[in-house]
Amino acid sequence: MQVPSRPARRRRGATMQDVADLSNVSKQTVSAVINGKPGITEETRVRVLAAIEQINYRMDLTARSLRTGRTHTVALLITDISSPVLSTMASAAEERLYAQNYNLVLYNTRDDLERERFYVDSILQRSVDGVLFVSAWDESTALAKLQAAGIPIVVVDRVPQNYAGPAVVLDNILAGRLAAAHLLALGHRRLAHIGGPAEVHIARERLDGFQSTLAEHGIDSLTVEQADDWHVESGCTAMQRLLAHNASFTAVLCAGDLLAIGAMHALRIAGRAIPVEVSVMGIDDIELAAYLWPPLTTISQSIRRMAVLGVDMLLAQLAGTPLEPPRVQITPELVVRQSTAPCKQG
Repeated sequence: MQVPSRPARRRRGATMQDVADLSNVSKQTVSAVINGKPGITEETRVRVLAAIEQINYRMDLTARSLRTGRTHTVALLITDISSPVLSTMASAAEERLYAQNYNLVLYNTRDDLERERFYVDSILQRSVDGVLFVSAWDESTALAKLQAAGIPIVVVDRVPQNYAGPAVVLDNILAGRLAAAHLLALGHRRLAHIGGPAEVHIARERLDGFQSTLAEHGIDSLTVEQADDWHVESGCTAMQRLLAHNASFTAVLCAGDLLAIGAMHALRIAGRAIPVEVSVMGIDDIELAAYLWPPLTTISQSIRRMAVLGVDMLLAQLAGTPLEPPRVQITPELVVRQSTAPCKQG
């Protein structure tokens, strides 16, 4: 009869005491070296680090978090990981946090309030030091739970109603104004706008800035078509609706670069030359914008800088540093490429 073999015993991982024994110092000295505390000679520090490397010691993060009350983990809630804007934001945040020895946990809410509430409840059941938050919709109330629990928060990009805490945002009104000024300078007077979802304040603010600047120059008529979401397909569909209604325009501002890409596709299908017949602009300055044909004129919102500032503000809170100012507003910049040109129509 075959005797079943015993399961292999799990190999014991190296401990801090093993490091101390090998480097001939105390556990307290090893801990001081690992945590970068002062008072350790360079010779001792080198010896301890060599021992750590030799026996492949890895700190027990659970035990450390119990001692310090910190997990060195930050949660990031974003609305759509497939968006080039938000994937860039997540990448920049992860890079910045990694440089500071923090882990990043990503939650993708898919612009859904119920999913957002579910993930916030999940965060409250876990141990994170802080949260970077992109709101699904303006009426989001999930942040109140995090605030009630005393978890440090920084909102990035979309700020929900009734939130007055730390945030990094784009001056969306100025973004719309810059776009209007550019198209007016090119001689365009018959304009259209493909807006983002009306439930999100950044879409309304971009339209407000665009429309108010046109009004200041005596242009009261603006053809507006609302997109269902921020995706390429919605930009294409919105432009198709504009063309089906025989809207008369020589230039269009799209509330996001993906909407502009979709709009350009619809214009090509309809046989409209860009920018000879219609100039097209976006807002975001995603990486792809420079590689389209023609390359897309857009308004840059400095996505990576926004993410880095958000991380730095959150880490400052964790360090107990007062935030001055508590809300940072990014100034948008016009990026002129070949999708806009002087108006050649009367």
